[in-house]
Amino acid sequence: MPLRQFLLFTVISLLACVVLILLLDQPLAGFIHAHSAWSAPFFARLTATADSAHEALMAHVIGLPIIFLLLGLAFAIGRYVLKKRGGTLFLVLLLTHEFSMVLANVLKGAVHRLRPEVQFGTGYAGSGLWAEGPHNDSFPSYHTAVYFSLFWPLAVAFPKYRLPLLVLPGLIALGRLVLGAHYLSDVWFSLWLVVALTFLFGRLDKPRPAAA
Repeated sequence: MPLRQFLLFTVISLLACVVLILLLDQPLAGFIHAHSAWSAPFFARLTATADSAHEALMAHVIGLPIIFLLLGLAFAIGRYVLKKRGGTLFLVLLLTHEFSMVLANVLKGAVHRLRPEVQFGTGYAGSGLWAEGPHNDSFPSYHTAVYFSLFWPLAVAFPKYRLPLLVLPGLIALGRLVLGAHYLSDVWFSLWLVVALTFLFGRLDKPRPAAA
């Protein structure tokens, strides 16, 4: 992604998140909640299945998650054994996935936003930011960050296969809205976070100019 395109996406995303949080998140969540209950079982099963697979990949072997070991090994073989610069993609994927999960959790703990399920139940005034009590870990969407960070770097590297690569993370993100777990701004911000980290770590794959 060119720098100008990334900056434009950043400006649009951050402005959209502000507008959504202040004005549109709760009405949209209410509309989705009222009209999509029929699809909730499908998204619940899909999310549970994906979570089980991801938890298996996060199981620790010699002190590290399996997925990190596999990606690190693939990077080492591709970059240093096979001498393929494209092997750096595995490092970009590893770093994007790890940092997306960590930052999403850190932001949850800092923002303390009430989830839509609270709105559907007891209700509350305002945007729900920096709230006391349970169910206040809505912003951003951890699930969106997890699954988009697994597939977005691949979608950038292989644009021909972008659509099929993004089917699963797209459904997971949509499911967070249908299940009442997150607002649209929670999902959108997580998507921006993954795009930003992919852009940042993607610089590792760029050839350096030769020294004079």
